Amino acid sequence: MRKSSRAATAFFVSDLFAGVTALVGWPGGGTLVTGSAVQFDRTTWERNLATPNATGSYAVTGFDISQKWPSQKVDGWTLSVNVSSDLPDSETIDSSNATGQTFTGTSIFLKGPESIQTAFTNQSAVDDTTWKICVAVIPNGPQEEASTADNGTCGYLSSQCIADLQQAYADKFPGNTDCYGTPPSTPSSCGSSVNTANFEVQQFPLTSANGTEIYVTASASHAAADETAWTNATRQAWPVLTLWGWNTRAKAPSGSEPTVQLSCVRAKTVEQGSESPSSSGSPVRGSAALALALAALTAFCASI
Repeated sequence: MRKSSRAATAFFVSDLFAGVTALVGWPGGGTLVTGSAVQFDRTTWERNLATPNATGSYAVTGFDISQKWPSQKVDGWTLSVNVSSDLPDSETIDSSNATGQTFTGTSIFLKGPESIQTAFTNQSAVDDTTWKICVAVIPNGPQEEASTADNGTCGYLSSQCIADLQQAYADKFPGNTDCYGTPPSTPSSCGSSVNTANFEVQQFPLTSANGTEIYVTASASHAAADETAWTNATRQAWPVLTLWGWNTRAKAPSGSEPTVQLSCVRAKTVEQGSESPSSSGSPVRGSAALALALAALTAFCASI
């Protein structure tokens, strides 16, 4: 049994079924809200997810976006993921049908170094920026053994697939093209490992560099003692594409290309006070949506 710990900025596996699509986000923008996370408002989500039960943080290639494009690369940018399994159904937007069930939640963040966070507290820096950052979270990454050594490099994909995915996004959102629109087709080199049809691209608000969620999702509701969703969430690898481009103010020369990096993040570190996920069972290589659907089906069957 896992100890209860309210998690802040958590996250989980992607959409339950193909028919579930992401909303534009919570008021204020900047966050894709998917799966059962749509049942929570931002304030409630963040209040309940203040102390994650499992986390993962990975360094990514980033730029000094407080300076005009193009600027130098800087250390300090991270992609992070948090997981919590105890979001109560009594705090959903419509809590009239609450039955004492909980949700397992997942949140993903792109966070800049402190100097950049400070720079974009000034609205003039936001208004005058020459940068554009696009972020795509791929919801059908694999589940991995807890013991898998993670370094954020997406080892389950071939180097050719990674190169082709990055180039596809550079070609799809070149120059001052904004980040909204249909993702590019899945490169043939990726085979069935990636399906770009079921994820969306988000334009990253530069004020979100302070650690505001870029993507949140939650499992189907489950009994508090049911560790299935918690186990799946901590095994879930999340491929994230980050594109560093420019807007019209940059006056970029013809032939310039944005920088794209594919990273894979996972909540691999169980926080103090939380029990480690169950080690039983084999890792599932395939869609997280399938894993969620199976968990939802199990819970449904048990209730009838």
